[in-house]
Amino acid sequence: MSNRTNDVPLRKLEREPLWDRAHSQLREALLTGKFEPGKGLTLRYLADMLGISVTPVRDAVMRLVAEGVLRQGPRNSAIVPQIGAEELRHLIIIRCELEGRAAFEAASRATPLAVQSLEKSLQTMDQSAVDRDYQKYLDAHREFHFGIYNLAAIPPMAAMIENLWLRCGPLLSLVTPSYIRILKRTNYHIDILAAIRNADSNGARQAIVSDIEQAAQYFHSLMDDDGYIRRRRRTIDPPTLPWP
Repeated sequence: MSNRTNDVPLRKLEREPLWDRAHSQLREALLTGKFEPGKGLTLRYLADMLGISVTPVRDAVMRLVAEGVLRQGPRNSAIVPQIGAEELRHLIIIRCELEGRAAFEAASRATPLAVQSLEKSLQTMDQSAVDRDYQKYLDAHREFHFGIYNLAAIPPMAAMIENLWLRCGPLLSLVTPSYIRILKRTNYHIDILAAIRNADSNGARQAIVSDIEQAAQYFHSLMDDDGYIRRRRRTIDPPTLPWP
């Protein structure tokens, strides 16, 4: 064994991959609505879910807190932020601009294989709604949307969209049968796919914007008296509300 002082030390292999994987899986969970707004997440709970020790989970959570995706909670915990009316309005304005532009770009770049992949995601969404498997629906919903945004081939824009989804994603946990019934009345996902299939950039942009605004109206209807979006105690069809 060499004792030379200029030997290059070897980097430990275990911690960084675990930290990376924990961060990636927590982001995915937030993107697909696995944690409701306001939910407290202890490090031990997350570590048990991921099947790893607390240390890499702490590092992953600290980064998500620094990114503004989670809030620091009491000792050894974090909180999924609540979203109020004004914050939701701001997020929707930005999402409409970015995601609308991404859909515009995607429509001019779509290949038959890309369209086929979007069709498959949409079919999974439809079947999951029939089966009342809402987590599977949300997973396919994410695949559908990010299939479009990645197709736009503008990585900085896709990264910004994902950051916005990390803030909005917990709201997807509030998707209920009543919202699925609303989608059946006006399913903008079908319009988005048709526009992309036909290379209709303006149509794809408008359909994405309409889809986002439709969801915003639904979530706005879930506002409580304190101005925060929460799960309804009873599943009912929300009223049709104008979106500011």
